[in-house]
Amino acid sequence: METVKEKIQRIKLSRMGEEHQFVARMFSDLVPHTTKSKPNKIYFLQNDVPVFLYDKKANYLWCHHEIWNKLHNLVVSNSQLTQMTNTIMMGKMREILGHFALAYYDMSDTTISMAHSYITETWKLLKFKRVYVW
Repeated sequence: METVKEKIQRIKLSRMGEEHQFVARMFSDLVPHTTKSKPNKIYFLQNDVPVFLYDKKANYLWCHHEIWNKLHNLVVSNSQLTQMTNTIMMGKMREILGHFALAYYDMSDTTISMAHSYITETWKLLKFKRVYVW
């Protein structure tokens, strides 16, 4: 049975653009993990692969390039501006990711960036431990 809060969230999400829905689905499927070797970092895994990395010390959220590219394509295709500058587009993407980072994980002052190699090259050596309490 769906709670009132869940129903409100579902209705709100249905009224948002496709890019917002994509990010909301992404964040709702993430499982936060940490490691002993890097205690200031939280890896957000989807199907056991890190797609986001939150650096608590730097207050920075790194995004896997595949997620970034999908979001980029959605923002471009759903944009009402015919010629959006790269700066405006990047700002909009950061705003969308930041909105859901705040909503799901309370990362209010987080700077968001895209870093494919950083996430994919280092995670294979780490032993993850699931974070149950944020």
